[in-house]
Amino acid sequence: MAEAALVAAAATALVTLYAREMIGLAREWSSSPDASYGILLVLVAVAIAWQRRGAFAKAAEPRASSHGGLVALLIGLCVYLVGLFGADVFLTRISFVVVIAGTLWFLAGRRAVRTMAAPLVFLLVAMPLPSLVVNTITLPMQLVASRVAESALTLAAVPVFRDGNVLMLPSTTLEVAEACSGLRSLVSLGAIAAVLVWAGERSPWRGAALLLLTVPVAIAMNGLRIAATAIACETWGPNIASGGWHTFTGWITFVVSILVLRVAQAFGPASGGEAALKGCATQAAMV
Repeated sequence: MAEAALVAAAATALVTLYAREMIGLAREWSSSPDASYGILLVLVAVAIAWQRRGAFAKAAEPRASSHGGLVALLIGLCVYLVGLFGADVFLTRISFVVVIAGTLWFLAGRRAVRTMAAPLVFLLVAMPLPSLVVNTITLPMQLVASRVAESALTLAAVPVFRDGNVLMLPSTTLEVAEACSGLRSLVSLGAIAAVLVWAGERSPWRGAALLLLTVPVAIAMNGLRIAATAIACETWGPNIASGGWHTFTGWITFVVSILVLRVAQAFGPASGGEAALKGCATQAAMV
């Protein structure tokens, strides 16, 4: 009876403390294309947690010493306060995951919280990236996408001159804007890869290699998408660069990127070849 009351009190405290942050997070997930991947990851986290509820109940040790859980809980609350007083939304959001982990550890023990490690990780990854990180990596990704598109157009015998993130074609000029940097595709593809790794990988090196593979795949596919848009502009006019064509090519390249990951997962080296896979992971990280 006392344990049930403690759980209820902890749940009430969490809801009271994080209600405003979670409402804002839900709005961002539903309204921002850059953060919509979070909805998928939250659903995956809930599904895994529900699937592992039996293992969690068996591993729970409410009467075990849980000083580590108390420390984790206090750390999460400190992160929340830093984010609150520093007006850093990202810190307040990730503190939610830390506080949940610390609360579970404190109430149910270390073994029990380990069974919920995967849902907690998915929930953490679901948090939208902070603006500082987005602004820092957007311009380099714009330049890389422009270079890939330039190379593809040159191979296709389409005259092109690149100046930074601007592609100059015979009949039009295309600017690779921030929205076309490929960051949205990279993050979304990384989320899909995380689900694939959880669902079908038992080797940590294979899983790490598949996650790292999302970087070159997303960059290459985004560059090819820009090149296809440039060719379409040369063929049918510059107005095609926006509207339906932009949405259509976005979906096509994303679906093809997922297929590439599935093929890599299906035909990649077996778990026994982890030494070779380490080399693949290293090469992918250097791209």
